[in-house]
Amino acid sequence: MEFFTLSNGIRIPAVGSGTNTFAKVTTENGMVYDGHTDEVVSAIRAGYRFFDTAESYGNEEAVGAGILESGIGRENIFISTKMKTKSWGQETSSVKPEDAEAAIARSLAKLKTDYIDLYLLHMPWGNNEETAEVWKVLESYCDRGVLRAIGISNFTEEDLSYLLDHCRIRPMVNQFKIAPDRPNADLVAYCQKNGILPMAWGPLKFESDRSAIEAIAARHGKNWAQVVLRRNFQKGIISIPKSHSFEHQKENLDIFDFELSGEELAAI
Repeated sequence: MEFFTLSNGIRIPAVGSGTNTFAKVTTENGMVYDGHTDEVVSAIRAGYRFFDTAESYGNEEAVGAGILESGIGRENIFISTKMKTKSWGQETSSVKPEDAEAAIARSLAKLKTDYIDLYLLHMPWGNNEETAEVWKVLESYCDRGVLRAIGISNFTEEDLSYLLDHCRIRPMVNQFKIAPDRPNADLVAYCQKNGILPMAWGPLKFESDRSAIEAIAARHGKNWAQVVLRRNFQKGIISIPKSHSFEHQKENLDIFDFELSGEELAAI
């Protein structure tokens, strides 16, 4: 595994496992949480040492249980989770400092840990002043070591600009959609300029034609997904692909033995 280094010196695996559908089964009423740990244990067996979850996924308990069940040792796993700030499609919300304190306590209990490696605000909620006040709570928990690193998710350049002007500890990560059909290059560049590592959710979920990527993959003896993840790594982007298959989990980590040329990077 290769690593990136956060602005506070903490190392983070370059590839982690997304988990938003882990510990769930499909029913006629949609996906329902049942608490199984199979995907987490399988991913650890495949070599993953970084899991990304969130309060809104409703599966923090299964992620924590799977890590314990694996026997790998908490100290060998990097966990990121996210505070629910609003729901998708909801324009505004209201989040207070005490909400952050309660959310952190809930996540610690569900994950069965006394610290969280990376804690993120899941989405901006349309109130920059509140965001700055809630951020102070994250800073205080970071000072105490309960949160080893802090960041945000789905924040735009405008959202970030305000927070950067009103924070003591800068966000270390911004997790947002990055994929071949949605590279978000301007936001990636803005984050990197400000010492914030971009983290790609949904890096393998896209609708655009894959033929150019598959041609590159064939030249390197890899598959298209490995080329996309390698592209992110070379561009300084953390990836958190998600797979329920042990074989695909292994493949998604097998990206550190080849290098894309500048021409190939430009084609993806």
